[in-house]
Amino acid sequence: MLEITQQDQVGDIDTKWNREYGNAWKIRNCLGGDILMLTDPKALQHICQKSGYNYPKDKTLTQTIQMITGPGLVGVNGDVHMRQRNVMHPAFTNARLRDYLPIFQNVVGKTSTAWKSDLQEGSVMNMHGWLHRTALDMIGQVVSDYDFGALDDEPTELGRAYQSTFGEFPPRPLKSELLFKSAWKYIPSKVIDLIKYIPSPETNRLCEALDVMERLGTQLVKQSSIVSGTGKRTDMIGILTENNDRQEPSARLSDVELTAQTVTLILAGHETTATTLDFVLYELAKRPEYQAKMRDEIVSLREKMQGRGATEYTLEDLDTLQYTTAVVKESLRFHSVVYHITREAANDDVIPLSEPVMSRDGELIHSIPVKAGQLVLLSQWGFNRLPGYWGPDAGTWNPERFLDSTAQRDPSVGMYANLMTFSAGIRGCIGWRFAVIQTTSILIQLVEEFELQIPAENPDIVRAAPGPIMTPYVRSRMHEGPCMPLQIIPL
Repeated sequence: MLEITQQDQVGDIDTKWNREYGNAWKIRNCLGGDILMLTDPKALQHICQKSGYNYPKDKTLTQTIQMITGPGLVGVNGDVHMRQRNVMHPAFTNARLRDYLPIFQNVVGKTSTAWKSDLQEGSVMNMHGWLHRTALDMIGQVVSDYDFGALDDEPTELGRAYQSTFGEFPPRPLKSELLFKSAWKYIPSKVIDLIKYIPSPETNRLCEALDVMERLGTQLVKQSSIVSGTGKRTDMIGILTENNDRQEPSARLSDVELTAQTVTLILAGHETTATTLDFVLYELAKRPEYQAKMRDEIVSLREKMQGRGATEYTLEDLDTLQYTTAVVKESLRFHSVVYHITREAANDDVIPLSEPVMSRDGELIHSIPVKAGQLVLLSQWGFNRLPGYWGPDAGTWNPERFLDSTAQRDPSVGMYANLMTFSAGIRGCIGWRFAVIQTTSILIQLVEEFELQIPAENPDIVRAAPGPIMTPYVRSRMHEGPCMPLQIIPL
């Protein structure tokens, strides 16, 4: 396990072991326990789609998530997860996505304006900071009509707390932290909850930010309850509150759960999108010809919009951007920022494989029996770059693979374009459509109005893992924190 968390580039070990051992192998955690690691498409389909709640998140992961978000959708299992997901679903329908789309366009317009006013010729900007502030302002308005002010000179209290806390973790977890977390399954949950009270600068910053988020979440839920029923609500918390009130008492979310959903939506709704965009823009900056193809497609759409007198594009307009969509899909495949999923078998089971693997005894194994309690590490990174599934060029960024409508990939695995980036099945990301549309909206505006280039010094970008999300760092400046420097030229 240490080899995974301390590797130079996220995914290098997955690729190496996949090549050496096939699509399934076992590793040891810090205390010597077995972890079954999988990239096999049939195995992933079985665990995520066919078995669902039979492979819940393990105690360590659940405790870690709940320590940050509270008992929100990402950090609960089984019937509780099903109940929460049912209440949250109406906030992610196509009708609601139509309401969110103008917000995306308006906020990224502010980013574009800020870039143009701040830019000097040949300016190099840290995309990571700008994209996170853009996505944070978007999610604030969508979730609760709240303005974080992240793009302004004077961010709000929560905006300041978030930016000062979650951008300051080291590029890789400490070995002592990994050893400590490996022991969590043997420690009572109430004892683990006391960790947040251990005095340290990092813990203090984290607790301050979480206190602010919890206080704001509680406030927003209360406000939403007061105005509920006074008119059509288009913000997520308003939609959740109204739908929650319509449920039978036993199916409703408590105020604590509603607050946890607010924190969950804010964190999950911007962190992964912004970091994905870091790598999308990085790949485009290396390939000006791809930018040109996207720009031509976007200009063509603008002309059609002008012809019908529209100033804002629709969901249907986004569906016509085939090349832009292919770039988004390929970037989600090639740079899966959530690179691993941890699960634990709730019962004895037999996991099927699409390709046999060789045992230590030289025997071909076509399926893997597991006992209840077996930890399973699903490698989204490994599957998304699996040559046997994506072709011999799986290790190359190539959007054209998604322009071939005749390509068939079996078995079907992920929720979007057969990717495991958003996981799959009942535990798959409820907001995957939201994330794709948000990503595409930001990409359209920036590629249309700016040319992206790699800076002259050609910085060495490291795919680091300070936590569960892959993050870009510059190798020579790791101490400065997350960074994706690109040269930006207004068009």
